[in-house]
Amino acid sequence: MRLRTVLGAAVAVTALTAAPASAVGEATGGASDGTSARASFTVWATDVNVRDNPADPATCDGFPSPANCPAVAGQLQPNQPFEAVCQKQGETVGGNPWWVYISRGDSRGYIASHYVDHPDDQLPGVPVCGA
Repeated sequence: MRLRTVLGAAVAVTALTAAPASAVGEATGGASDGTSARASFTVWATDVNVRDNPADPATCDGFPSPANCPAVAGQLQPNQPFEAVCQKQGETVGGNPWWVYISRGDSRGYIASHYVDHPDDQLPGVPVCGA
C-alpha cells in the first residue's frame, strides 16, 4: 500500500477519534475522555508552502524536496496551527533534513521542518512516516 494511502487513512481515522491539542507546539497525551490528541504546531515564517506531487506521489513521499514535491497545496502563516501527521528526512533546508507531512483544513502535504516554530530538527511526539 502506498504511503499516501496509509497517511490518508490515518488522517481520516484520527480526525474521527482525535481531541484538539491542548497547547500549540506540543504533542499532548490522551484526553480525559479516552481519545488521543494530535501533535499541533505552528510555523515562524510567512507563506510556508505545503508541498505535494499529485502526478507522482511516490517521488514526493520517497524524498521530500521542492523538486520532488513541486505542487503547492497551500500555504501556512505564523500562528496558524497545523496537525503534524508524520515526519521523514528529505532535502536539507536551513540545516534541517526533516520534513513534516501536515494536515490543515483541505491542505495536506510536506513542509520543511526548518520552518516549524520548534527548536529541534525532529518534532517530538510525531512518528516517522512509514515506520
